[in-house]
Amino acid sequence: MAAQHVKQIDEAINELIAARRLEIIQIAQNGANPGPIKNLTEIQMAIASLLRARKHEQSL
Repeated sequence: MAAQHVKQIDEAINELIAARRLEIIQIAQNGANPGPIKNLTEIQMAIASLLRARKHEQSL
């Protein structure tokens, strides 16, 4: 069961990165300005949350 949850979490991380890939690239190319930095922070928080869930599932 935990392996299935880890797989689902990994898929969610990959989908999040894929969906926001263009935005991440634009942030990297354009440097820091308030809008992109806020978006990047949201992306990082979402990924961190998914990674914590993944770690929790693996420890079960």
